[in-house]
Amino acid sequence: MPGPVTPRLGRGVVVALTLLAATVTALPAPAVAADRVTVRQDFNGDGYEDVAVGAPSATVSGRAKAGYVAVLYGAPEGLGAGKKVFHQASPGVPGTPETDDGFGESLTADDLDGDGYTDLVVESRRETWRADGIVRTGSNTVLWGGPNGFASGTVLRLLGTSAYQGGRTVSGDFDGDGHRDLLQQDRVAYGPFGRDGVPARTARTALVEGDMNLDDVVAGDTDGDGITDLVTLARSFDWDDDHNYGYQLNHLRGSRAGLGEPRILRDAQGRPVPVGDVSLAVGDVTGDGRADIVTGGDTLGVLPGTADGPAAAVPRAISQDSPGVPGVQEAGDGFGRSLAIGDVDGDGYGDVLAGIPFEDFAGLDNAGTFAVVPGGPQGPTGVGTVVLSQHTTGVPGTAESADMFAENAALVDSDADGRAEPVVAAVGEDQRAGAVWVFRTSSAGVQTGGSFSFGARTLGQVKADGRLGRSLSP
Repeated sequence: MPGPVTPRLGRGVVVALTLLAATVTALPAPAVAADRVTVRQDFNGDGYEDVAVGAPSATVSGRAKAGYVAVLYGAPEGLGAGKKVFHQASPGVPGTPETDDGFGESLTADDLDGDGYTDLVVESRRETWRADGIVRTGSNTVLWGGPNGFASGTVLRLLGTSAYQGGRTVSGDFDGDGHRDLLQQDRVAYGPFGRDGVPARTARTALVEGDMNLDDVVAGDTDGDGITDLVTLARSFDWDDDHNYGYQLNHLRGSRAGLGEPRILRDAQGRPVPVGDVSLAVGDVTGDGRADIVTGGDTLGVLPGTADGPAAAVPRAISQDSPGVPGVQEAGDGFGRSLAIGDVDGDGYGDVLAGIPFEDFAGLDNAGTFAVVPGGPQGPTGVGTVVLSQHTTGVPGTAESADMFAENAALVDSDADGRAEPVVAAVGEDQRAGAVWVFRTSSAGVQTGGSFSFGARTLGQVKADGRLGRSLSP
């Protein structure tokens, strides 16, 4: 638990998953948006992408739900050769494991200090601490990357005056100055950051248009100008007469002056683009160097990026009933409940990994599957989609009810071959102990040969109710 912190002008901000360089759930090489770095997530600087996995409900040092983060390092043979666990009792990591801290609830990876090594922002969503005589809830710790990975950390300083200091963190270069920035709640901390966690400057920004509640936010260069933009999902505070919420997508354009005002994305009739309780991702699924918006939850929606920002007039919809998509569209499956975008076959187009964690099959409820929907010059259409589960030949494990396989997902090019490998988590596995699966890829797409899974015991940690995979980076 961090000690008292005195607020200073120009302090850092933080907010969950996602992702770094040009997108939050974005896109490994070669199909990259203009503001992406060559290696997106490399904690030890060896040229191979790594991945971090959060287990915020895990027991650490006898403290239930203290939480930890596991790192799998990339290598010529891919993920799996090196693993290491970090928590608040690890050398160099500030704080102390305490019951219900939730260290690892969300993760954001980016090079915040500009030294060439990717850093990791770790949220402790329920940690309580005192600053300026006020009890705060939620803290965010930066683990600083280096030649040997993470060796030190810093608790980010107070964000505003709110008692709540947690929340989703998004990273990008929102003013185009070449330094990475962080967004949390309604504040942007512009980099570079010092090792004391203090940014160059901070600014406030509205994230939604109108009187709406912020549900999600992702970042990417949707217009190809080399500056990161934001896309936010807003929800009405109250139900309508049919007990449904109203949702809208907002776009905030990055510029040399920072983020602009939110603009509601509207269809050809001038109405807000129809979306529901969805997840968001941005990445280049058309290979034109601009980040496209993908929404998921029950169907996939695709809004292409253009020089003027997202083309929202006629969004494309893909469901499990679309030609080329295996399965049957059913209410509650959660098609695209988790999303990641990356080039899994090396053809230069980002593909969409869509988790379907509530899929029922073989007499099992909420066993879960995931789909890989190919990108192309016109974006994803559904043709060529592949669906995998723990029932698929070559995939380790056995599908069970309530596994929620692929509730979380990421794509990481861990062997630097220009193809991204799926990393999927089943948080419900083994009575919510959680587990993670890593797949291989080839020019033909995702392969089950050589895939493997791991859980808490593989990491040398307590298994019970840890919810390993609750968060993934990116």
